[in-house]
Amino acid sequence: MNATNREENAILEQAKGDGAFEEAEILFRHGKCDGAVSRGYYAAFHYACACLLTKGLEARSHHALQRLFHLHFVRSKIFHEKTGVLLSHAQKAREEADYFPEVTFTVEIAGDRLEEVRQFIATARQYLSQARLSHPDG
Repeated sequence: MNATNREENAILEQAKGDGAFEEAEILFRHGKCDGAVSRGYYAAFHYACACLLTKGLEARSHHALQRLFHLHFVRSKIFHEKTGVLLSHAQKAREEADYFPEVTFTVEIAGDRLEEVRQFIATARQYLSQARLSHPDG
């Protein structure tokens, strides 16, 4: 994949992330907290994918995304360790929301998870802007 393709794909990942976060907010406003948490993770997932593309990397699984993100962005101190924790929290919450029927997210906890995703996205957008991969909306 050449630099132009990486940039185009990163922009597409950001757009997918924005769409997933918008869906998360809609679900949250309608009291669908488990769905909101799940879609929130996918917003963070797509932004993490966009970041990986700046390094010429693509994750083939959710586990690989975590591993690659932590290795190339957290351990290398491009992102603060807290940013890696936000991504990990989002993934764990998504797994609980999607696969564990005994787990139900309250409005308060879902709101906290979505705020963490919002923070992750803001940090990723700042990085992507500095990496000359601009967000589709500016």
